[in-house]
Amino acid sequence: MLTLENFTELKTALRIDGSEDDKVLALLLKSAKAYLKGAGVPEEKITEETLDLYKQAIILYLGFDYEYEDRKIAKLERAFQRILLQLRAGIPIE
Repeated sequence: MLTLENFTELKTALRIDGSEDDKVLALLLKSAKAYLKGAGVPEEKITEETLDLYKQAIILYLGFDYEYEDRKIAKLERAFQRILLQLRAGIPIE
């Protein structure tokens, strides 16, 4: 499971040093996981091979809501969609 406690890449990517935003980040992390699950990428299906892509998708998703810069949103969205497609392709259909 990815949580704020063991997901330091998230804070590093968003350039967050302290813990004052941890509650907001926890909510955004939960939302990102729910979005990915709804998009066909449930966390329980993530393998060692797809873990880095999954983390990157979460970082990008959180960047939409945490960064707030309109000029960055389009770039984040394109990158997120590419990674989402790769993750979907890597999850076997049951």
